[in-house]
Amino acid sequence: MVEEKQKINKVYFILFIGIISVSFSAIFVRNTSAPSSIIAMYRMAITFLVFLPVALTKGQSEIKKLTVKDIFLCCLSGGFLALHFLTWITSLQYTSVASSTVLVGLQPIFTAIIGYVLYSEKLNKVSVVGLLIAIFGSSIMGISDFQIGEGYLYGDFLALLGGFFGALYIIMGRGIRKRVSTLTYGFVVYGSCALLFIIINILLNAPFFGYTLQDYAFFTAMALVCTVGGHTIFNWCLRYIEANKVSTAMLGEPVGATVLAILLLKEVPTFWQSISAMLILIGLYIFMTSAVKEHKLQKKTSMNIQNEG
Repeated sequence: MVEEKQKINKVYFILFIGIISVSFSAIFVRNTSAPSSIIAMYRMAITFLVFLPVALTKGQSEIKKLTVKDIFLCCLSGGFLALHFLTWITSLQYTSVASSTVLVGLQPIFTAIIGYVLYSEKLNKVSVVGLLIAIFGSSIMGISDFQIGEGYLYGDFLALLGGFFGALYIIMGRGIRKRVSTLTYGFVVYGSCALLFIIINILLNAPFFGYTLQDYAFFTAMALVCTVGGHTIFNWCLRYIEANKVSTAMLGEPVGATVLAILLLKEVPTFWQSISAMLILIGLYIFMTSAVKEHKLQKKTSMNIQNEG
């Protein structure tokens, strides 16, 4: 019993490290001088190179067994991930770290709406209340940022697009991950995402090299700290604790990013930005915890029916 408790405490400590890691993402982006597409390309390419040796050794047999359909769907997922990073990273050029990270954090809301449209996945009343609170908070964010300047509102729109494309990435992965391991899925998705950015940068005639050592250092930090040391930790934690606890913990990212922006960038959110951020986080918390409780209840009911049968 004591050993189990210590193990869970260790998992939560590692989860906390993951939250801190992803919170640095916006700070790293703000400190680079490269175009958004270049930043995203290097981030994904370096992440792919980290996955490469492990995938080719431990995951080689599974990779060979992938069907054409699975490869296509993984690449499509990688395309949505590319659009997610491109819109979100670009948003940081126009709006504040607080606004950008909070608005892109509306991803679970988009996931629920798309899931309802495509798969008729119903939401309970409490989840809808949380959804409406989050939407109301984002409306306040948009109005307050528009008063600061139209550029801020454009940045907010890009951040929302980032959340939307992130939701499509999650929904694509939801089906694929049922038959493809995390290692193989990440290998193909990150690889296709990096390749897509290479093509985009060629079409944009963006220079691949010639950036400062600081830029290359931040590219590497984004890949190792934020992607491998952040999102990969979240995936690892799912093996030991419930998904709703990991999802709720991820709400710490915009909070951490805002605090880091205040300390490192001297970027203090306005009063209305702070109010809006709190409403969005409260709405997301209500939405996610209620939705997961509903899922558990449905699963328990389904198991009881099967046992009775």
